[in-house]
Amino acid sequence: MSTLADPLARVLFVRMSSIGDIVLAEPAVSAIMEARPDAHVGYAVKSRYADLVRSHPGIAAVHELRDTSLRSLARLCGEVRAGRYTAVVDLHGNARSATLLRCSGAGKTTRYRKREPSTALRVRVGRRPFRAKKRLVERYLEALVPLGIEPSYRRPTLYLSPEDRERAASLLADLGLAPGRFLAMVPGTVWPTKRWPPERYAELALQVEREEGMRTLLLGSGEEEILCGYVADRASGATKVAAGRATLGETAALIELAAAYVGNDSGPTHVAMAIGTPTVALFGPTDPGQFDFDGHALVYADLPCSACSFFGGERCPLRHWKCMLSVSVDQVLGALRGLLDAREVRS
Repeated sequence: MSTLADPLARVLFVRMSSIGDIVLAEPAVSAIMEARPDAHVGYAVKSRYADLVRSHPGIAAVHELRDTSLRSLARLCGEVRAGRYTAVVDLHGNARSATLLRCSGAGKTTRYRKREPSTALRVRVGRRPFRAKKRLVERYLEALVPLGIEPSYRRPTLYLSPEDRERAASLLADLGLAPGRFLAMVPGTVWPTKRWPPERYAELALQVEREEGMRTLLLGSGEEEILCGYVADRASGATKVAAGRATLGETAALIELAAAYVGNDSGPTHVAMAIGTPTVALFGPTDPGQFDFDGHALVYADLPCSACSFFGGERCPLRHWKCMLSVSVDQVLGALRGLLDAREVRS
């Protein structure tokens, strides 16, 4: 088989991390499958995020980077080369993904274009607010154009395994919660500036229990158990905590079982939207214009200084953090009511 004659025969996608980016890269995989249903599609990803791609019906092989060591990267390079891929689509754009492109042996390689250096300089040095010109999904899809595919915009879909769904249902029963009768909430984020105050999450949980008769399930990684415990302590029995008790796939399945979801600009928020759970997304230092909130709810103060960052940070550059502090519990509760009311009308 000539790699130049048939570049779409065996296509490898590379997106190592993180949760939200992997979820938002899914439409590119679906676009390949639509254009070439017979294509063999592989995916290179860090092991900790592999749950997000293992169950995709279009992905035939998942190549995992077990850790950040050179030995793991060398092993992955060998595995990718043995896969005899005819094309590689780099949706990550860092040194590690560039290494995979070089060692793949593929006749065709392409990568998505990150923002222009001038944009990064203007935001990071000039402190000018960032406004995205395109949604991130669109930028990922553009990476397929060199392969002869002119894809149209589509929303991400997350596919869950039956095993994750089964274990999530069992955990939910152990917690005494019923499917469709609880609010899923993820109060954590990697970057502190994107995190709505935990006291307000606690107040929201109390209000939801009083008004809707629903308890809140607090989700997150093992590193976020303390934060979730802090919220739970202040919510006076209105919450249950599953942070650290579920794998990534099981966490996604728990979100799928929820009546609605509330979270910051973080990976689980994109998971919730891709699954189809009604979602209230809280944004502050980052630009929500990069994402599609159709059918969901966005709460965003949109201050003159917003968005000050591409990813968030350790502290507010202006030291006031008004973008998150100005988001009230009443605003979030109002957005949540709207989603729950719409769900009732549809059912």
